[in-house]
Amino acid sequence: MLSGVSTRYRCSHCGNRTRFDVYETVRRRRFHHYTLGGELQVDEEEILERVVERVVCRWCERADAIEALTEAETSGA
Repeated sequence: MLSGVSTRYRCSHCGNRTRFDVYETVRRRRFHHYTLGGELQVDEEEILERVVERVVCRWCERADAIEALTEAETSGA
């Protein structure tokens, strides 16, 4: 799972719980560490702000039937 991403979704139209296109804007702080050869390694990353703009079901392509699942609903999934 990606760092800072904990929301799971369900499509109430078709029942999908596994495949979604998530459109989001993320603002982050990263510590870039370059080797002497010029290769980049990201040593630290902090998500400062994350805004989910839209979630679309990959099975039925609906965006109006997506529900964010609660922690109780995901533990039984």
